[in-house]
Parts: sequence; structure tokens; C-alpha cells
Amino acid sequence: MMQNQDGKRRVSRRNQPPQAEPARLQIRRDSASFSDSENLFGMRKAKRNSMNAVNAVNARLVSGILSLLLAVAASAFTFLPGFRVQAPVVSGSTRMSVEEITYYTGLRNLPIYQVDPELIRSTLLKRYPEIRDIAVTVAFPSEVNILIQQRKALVEWDFGGSKFWIDQDGRVMNENLAEGDKIYVLGDSFPGAKNRSDRKVPSKFSSKVVRSILNFGGVLPEGKTLFYTYENGFGWDTDAGYRLWLGSNDNALDEKLAMAESLKKYFIEEEIEPDMVSLEYTHAPYYRFSQ
Repeated sequence: MMQNQDGKRRVSRRNQPPQAEPARLQIRRDSASFSDSENLFGMRKAKRNSMNAVNAVNARLVSGILSLLLAVAASAFTFLPGFRVQAPVVSGSTRMSVEEITYYTGLRNLPIYQVDPELIRSTLLKRYPEIRDIAVTVAFPSEVNILIQQRKALVEWDFGGSKFWIDQDGRVMNENLAEGDKIYVLGDSFPGAKNRSDRKVPSKFSSKVVRSILNFGGVLPEGKTLFYTYENGFGWDTDAGYRLWLGSNDNALDEKLAMAESLKKYFIEEEIEPDMVSLEYTHAPYYRFSQ
């Protein structure tokens, strides 16, 4: 022990016994416990692998069974006569035979699952322009129903010796496709012609043209013929002896008919015998005498 100048004693470390270092935390690996954990983990992993293998086998087994069932069903639909269409059931038309429709649609001995209703519909509409619409339905095990909506000709147009027919949609047909009464028109032209010599009849007339023809036919006097010319439109011969022209459409038809009755009385009162009266334009009616 020594004494400082300030009188304090200083302890010499040289003579002190060494101090013990703090005990370090000793981690002892328990080899036996660690080995047990590894074995347990391995067993669990092996079990999972085994279960996955079993699940994979089960999935393949189920898939194989389903594939086999589908193959059996496809074979049944393909080869068994009970699942093959022998001929369609056709209704709505007497003009086309079942044999003819069967030929064009390929429905003879066809497996039911190969029937395409939309393809059948489009094929028949292209093949038969007289068909307005078609509904095709399929019923298991082997039935195909085809319902045909036939076009109905409402107008017979006599065009300089040749004829064409117009249906309710304005479609032009070269064949009379319906029985019963029709509006007969004798014309040297047709609505919408470019000029007097135009002979190219359109494949379809507008709904306005069809409406006009039907309306003129509805007011045509009994026993009279409905005429059509390029210059004057629609008209007919009156009982008074002159031809009455009302224009190429049915605009203001009621007003024109009223004017026609007034002129008829006027001609009788004035003892006028015209050859032709035109009311195509209600604001400028005119008549002329025979030459």
C-alpha cells in the first residue's frame, strides 16, 4: 500500500489476488435429443410423402375411371343405332320432302352429338330461298325436329310477260309459293326503276313499297285490275271509262280517293269525258282527253 501526495492511500494491484472471470454460459448439445427430433421429422416427412403418393394414385384412378366412362359413352353415342339420327322430323312445309332435307343436311345415320342446329338452319336457308325462317331442335336420344316457316307470296307482279312474286317481307321470288288470293299487278315497270327500260328487278323491295301495294290492293274496286307504269305509278280503270292514276306510293291515299269522288261528280255534271285522270300530286291534279 502506498500513499499519494494528497494523503490518500493507493492499493497496489500487483499484490492483489487475481479476480475470477464471470462464468460463461455453457451450451451443451444434447446429441441424443437432437437425434430423436431428426428421427421424428423424418417420420413425419415420410408419412406426408406416403399420403401424397396415395392421393396421386387415387387421383389417377378416378381420372382413369372417368376417362373410361366417357369413352364408353362416346362409343355408345357413336355406334349404337339408338343414338343415331335416321331422318329429321320436318313440319311447316309440304313443298320440300324429308328425303331432300335429309340429303342436304347430312342427317342420315348421324350420331346425335354431332348434330349442329345452327349449321342445319344456315344450310337450309341458303338452299331454299322460299323459306322465311327455320327452328331446329335436338332431343335425345336420336330426334331432330325442323320447323319451317314458309314465305307467303302476297303480290303477283306481271312484268311484260314474265312474273315475279313478293312476300310479306318484300322478298322477290321467281316462283309462286303460296296458295290463295294475291294482289295482281300488271305493270310495264316496277317501283324504284332507274328508267323506263330498266328490267333489273331487285331481290327485295322496301317495306314501304309492300305497304303501298297492299293498300292500293285494299281499295281496288272489285273486278278491276291494278296497273303500274313508270310514268304514273298505280291506278285502275273506273266505271266512268277513264283510268285513274294515284302515284307510285300510298301517300295521302285517303285524300286522293276523296278527290277522285269529287271529280267523278264534277265530270258527270259538266258532261266531261276524260281519258285519264292523275292525282299523283294532290296540289296539282290534272286530266286529259283521248287523242
